[in-house]
Amino acid sequence: MANWIILLLVLVGHSDAASLPPTMRAVVATAKANEGNFSLVEVVSNHAVPTPAHKEIIIAVHASSVNPVDWKLLSGDLPVRFPHILGFDVAGTVAAVGSGSTRLNVGDAVWADLGEIWPLRGGELGAYAEYALANEAQVGLKPQSMNFSDAATIPLVGLTTLQAYRKMGIDRRGANTTVVVTSGSGGTGFVGIQLAKAFGATKVITACGPTTQAFCKELGADTVVDYTQGVEALWQAAGVDDVDFVYDNFGAKGTADLAMPSLRVGGIFLWLPGKDGAASKHPKPGVQQINYGLCDATKYEDLDALASLVDAGSLEARVSRSYPLEQVVAAFKASYAGGVVGKFGISVMV
Repeated sequence: MANWIILLLVLVGHSDAASLPPTMRAVVATAKANEGNFSLVEVVSNHAVPTPAHKEIIIAVHASSVNPVDWKLLSGDLPVRFPHILGFDVAGTVAAVGSGSTRLNVGDAVWADLGEIWPLRGGELGAYAEYALANEAQVGLKPQSMNFSDAATIPLVGLTTLQAYRKMGIDRRGANTTVVVTSGSGGTGFVGIQLAKAFGATKVITACGPTTQAFCKELGADTVVDYTQGVEALWQAAGVDDVDFVYDNFGAKGTADLAMPSLRVGGIFLWLPGKDGAASKHPKPGVQQINYGLCDATKYEDLDALASLVDAGSLEARVSRSYPLEQVVAAFKASYAGGVVGKFGISVMV
């Protein structure tokens, strides 16, 4: 009899799904809409709680956060089917595990980026809810030194920046280098400044608004330029042939061309797609240009690397405001208006 019980657990998983409630609160987008139109986003109280399949887990969500892509996908740029629960970033505790899931256990404090896009199944997401479904491979243990609210602001911007720096090689050869982060006060910016310093950069140059200069300097930026002084101001501050790496996390049109004189031979320019960022049409010989592409949310090892940086004191969260789950639309409107310093948090479980 005992052997049959063990076999049954292997086949169906030690999911504990039976202990979950049947329904939950969730933020659902019912259909596509023009950018800035959030009228088709609603909070429901009776959405079905997901059930974990093979190597999937259910996370009881404590907190999430807002990234611009959270509301940009409503316009249909990503292969997400509607209706759909929104939300990329999640921090919480494991509530159930599916068959084949052996790395994580019920009760573990975890974090994840639920940005694993499945074109044939309509995308993943689902962080703006009381329970979220995730592939176990994309879920890491939350940093021990960080609370859930702070942890929920890091995964997407942290993975994006870490993977960008690895593409450029900053993680391996960042010591004694100069790094430009084109926009320092937002999500990828506050992480970009900190990771550049963590990987040994002696000089980090960034741009931000006049009211966030001190914020960027507190994060470790050595030179902070007021972007209202014109797009050339950043590159004037960067000098000529003085920059090793440019992390163009803002993507203004023509940035690559403006950056070329500042980059050394052997330097690297990387841009995040999604705005007007692009390669220079007149690159400096010896300078490499990289289109970042998409963040890979499926490697928990990268989250573990970020957790180690957090626990070592090299990476911290910056939450300028937190909204309850029921006010996600208000958070979207504030994010759409721009000027976000750090991240907006979303509180799910109090």
